[in-house]
Amino acid sequence: MIPLRIERNRVSRRNVLSGGASRLLAAGAVAAWLCGLGSCVTARAQQPTEGSAAALQAKRSELQPQLRANSFGEPLVLISRELPDRLEGDVYADVAHPFAAVGETFRTATGICELLFMHLNVRSCTPSSGADGERVTLVAGPKRSTVPGMQDSISYGMRTVVADATHLRVTLSAAQGPLSTRDYRMVFEVVPIDGGHSFVHFGYSYGYGMLARMAMGSYLATAGRSKIGFTVEGKEADGRPKYVRGVRAAVERNVMRYYLALVARFSVTTGSPDEQSQARLRAWFALTERYAAQLHEYDVDEYLQEKRRDLVRSGPGT
Repeated sequence: MIPLRIERNRVSRRNVLSGGASRLLAAGAVAAWLCGLGSCVTARAQQPTEGSAAALQAKRSELQPQLRANSFGEPLVLISRELPDRLEGDVYADVAHPFAAVGETFRTATGICELLFMHLNVRSCTPSSGADGERVTLVAGPKRSTVPGMQDSISYGMRTVVADATHLRVTLSAAQGPLSTRDYRMVFEVVPIDGGHSFVHFGYSYGYGMLARMAMGSYLATAGRSKIGFTVEGKEADGRPKYVRGVRAAVERNVMRYYLALVARFSVTTGSPDEQSQARLRAWFALTERYAAQLHEYDVDEYLQEKRRDLVRSGPGT
């Protein structure tokens, strides 16, 4: 467990918990598309009947009404769940890219790191391989944070569950995270629709204990008080949509940020590797600004400056 350094920094317990929540949200980002960059093999996805091409195609059929008509204005469905000791989020979407191209990004730890690094809380993403297979190591922390101890590293084991002509399913998993969080999972999944279109699923989930619950409660009572998610739970007194708040909203924001990283990845296909990387960062930021009420944190120049600093600090491999 990472020490809270209460006496050394002379901060109140409330401030410690609030700062811990910022780290928790950042780590969850890895999160996360993430909140928590794990993911998303949801409780339902763990059932024996799930995890096949037929199951994902059946899910697309089930979601047709939402894919055709939703507040996003595109074939996209976001689902979140708050369980007693676990948070889960899933994005399902039709994308105008062929199965082989989408699968190529999901097949390697390097390709996945290219996606995850776009998240504003991800400071570095390092792919590696060894006797136990490929791994993805994420370092995450709050925006504008350079204070030691405010960043956390989570190492995910990567597993290709299915890889054939009709289905690709890749999972990331990590047993432990910061502040009593545990069992991080991410899933990247795709099936073909036709020659130029695919159906993708990105999922993310993690479990949490008492310390994480306290930290999140402190954050949601202060800095996170006004933040909203995407699920509409009713109407405000003035007739406007009433969006979900709290921890579900945090998961929804992170899972959406990761989905938009996939969209940004395919919006740029020409130029040198460095030019593509910079163009994708700009594209990702522009996509998040479409949902400014949920996702806006700072302006594009500050985001790009932070990413440049992250690249310098982390060195090659990010």
